[in-house]
Amino acid sequence: MRALLAALLLSPAARAAQLDVVRRATVVIRVRVTGTVVAHDNFRLKSTIDGRVEAVTASTGSWHGPADTLATLSSTELAAMLDARGGQDQGVLEDRWGKVYHPTPIRCPGICYVLKSFLKPRTWVKPQAVLFEAAAGLKLVGRVLTKDARYLHRMTTSSGYVLTYWPLSNPDLRLTARPVSLAAEYSGSRPSGASFEWELPPNSALSPGTDWAGEIVIVVDRDVLVAPDASLILDSGFLYLPMRVGIGDAIDGVTEILSGAEDGRPILILNEAERAGTEPAKPGEILPPAADVSAPNEGLRPVPRPAPAPAPAPARQPTNDKDFGDDPYGR
Repeated sequence: MRALLAALLLSPAARAAQLDVVRRATVVIRVRVTGTVVAHDNFRLKSTIDGRVEAVTASTGSWHGPADTLATLSSTELAAMLDARGGQDQGVLEDRWGKVYHPTPIRCPGICYVLKSFLKPRTWVKPQAVLFEAAAGLKLVGRVLTKDARYLHRMTTSSGYVLTYWPLSNPDLRLTARPVSLAAEYSGSRPSGASFEWELPPNSALSPGTDWAGEIVIVVDRDVLVAPDASLILDSGFLYLPMRVGIGDAIDGVTEILSGAEDGRPILILNEAERAGTEPAKPGEILPPAADVSAPNEGLRPVPRPAPAPAPAPARQPTNDKDFGDDPYGR
């Protein structure tokens, strides 16, 4: 890790130093997921009579409610009457004899999705013959990718999140689902992913076997302190954030810190190779305290150094005003 850190710091051309600030923001996590559409609670609709298929009104891949008639069967007696109608209108004949030989409607017990139809009009069926295969509904079955397993704790503690998904065959069709119940998967003691299911609403545009992709958007926190990823330095399992400080005197291998850090804050000491491309502070140099930086373009101009104080004027020689009388050589 130290080698990687050194490599990053040794390439000033590729990673020029930039100024930024720690700011407050809303943290949003986007977790990629993939999956497929499956039918659940499958069942079969069977004939209860020995009769003939008069009409099939449901097709494979369609949704129906409990009041919808999927097909109509007639008993052998009613079928014989219909076949022997001669020139009579079939509708009139059905109304007349249907009150005696009731036609048998085929319906789902509730909302259902027709997976397969085995019927053709005017064909004969026996009791217990399978007419339709249907499902109580469809659901999305998905999985959180392994690389995003570290966000699972965020999903379980978040106040809410939304799944946006789309079929791989039509990425422009964007659909949403909420909520999603996640079941974490573990490899040893660490989460390796998560699986989830979500019930599709009736009349959904997706069919069983559809492969899809999507993302779970999690609003983690609002108004939290954040810093750019590129500003963090990783060393020995700990992260450090370079901060601007104001310093005072440098004495005996230590420098006085006037602002920008507090007592007890952990710091990272870089060696000469890791500090390549940076300008070291000169021992004994007095810098003004760091400005209060509140935005990337505010307070980032270099603080002018105070002009050196002018050298003091040489001391004047003391004068003696004592009178020693007349100068004998001045005559």
